[in-house]
Amino acid sequence: MHQRIHCPITGEKTEIIFSRPYTHSRIQAMVRNPEVVRLLNDKPYEIRYAPSSGLVFQAWVLEDHELSLLYKNSETNPDFKEEINCQKLHAFAHQTEEILVFRQVCKNKCPVVLDFGSSWGKWANMALAFGCDVYGLDINPQAIQFCSQRGIKMIDDAQMSNMQFDFINCDQVLEHVKDPLGLMKQFKRCLKPEGCIKISTPNSPKLIRKLRKGIREDDPVVNPVEMDPLAPLVHINLFSRESLMRLGQHAGLKPFQQPFFKWFGASQLWNIPRQLNRNLITGYKRWTGKGTYIWFQNV
Repeated sequence: MHQRIHCPITGEKTEIIFSRPYTHSRIQAMVRNPEVVRLLNDKPYEIRYAPSSGLVFQAWVLEDHELSLLYKNSETNPDFKEEINCQKLHAFAHQTEEILVFRQVCKNKCPVVLDFGSSWGKWANMALAFGCDVYGLDINPQAIQFCSQRGIKMIDDAQMSNMQFDFINCDQVLEHVKDPLGLMKQFKRCLKPEGCIKISTPNSPKLIRKLRKGIREDDPVVNPVEMDPLAPLVHINLFSRESLMRLGQHAGLKPFQQPFFKWFGASQLWNIPRQLNRNLITGYKRWTGKGTYIWFQNV
């Protein structure tokens, strides 16, 4: 296992805001994989805070070669076709909007795009349908096989490093990464001039406030639902908008202000009440910059 004491973005010193031994019954219940449990030994579930970047992160994380214990092929892996059948229409609409906006911004007629952490390829398949040259990257062998069968060109880290993309989709991935700055610098090297990357991560200011209060040993916040944004060994980084902006800055990327009218024009499913409300505010939120959803550009 690897211990992170300094901020993964700035390298600054950090402070411990929460710590419990992994032998704590409620913490232990969140780590059900016996192979992973054996690695923990006497290590604590320790949460640190970096004042200058605003990043909250787990100190003890798995090494790269140990990640297969969490993400390996097993009987517990989802059936992707079943998962697709469970998706609601608005989930696909969100992907459609994003790709329509990107296609209007990108100057290339056949953009080369990468879905980093593609899982079963929801975003990648939508990009394929809208005329993009689509590549995917994932560590789950089942996902790689499934996406390959659907026409997505699956690559690995070494191949990615030798390619150039117009757009990289990094959705709900950075919270899992031991070295987010190193990965963002790699993304920058792989982006064409004026190419964009979309970053989206979980955000939970409420949980951070609760942890900083020095909660009791038996506080009810220590449960899988409340702690999910910092799920032990899985969600190892909890970003704020500030920390994502710092991450992009340190990687040499600039925030890209998304066009309001292009988002408004790309809105889908106006006939569904949930979407009607969302469609009226999403373009404004993307344009003004809210939450932990950000586009960066290589300029």
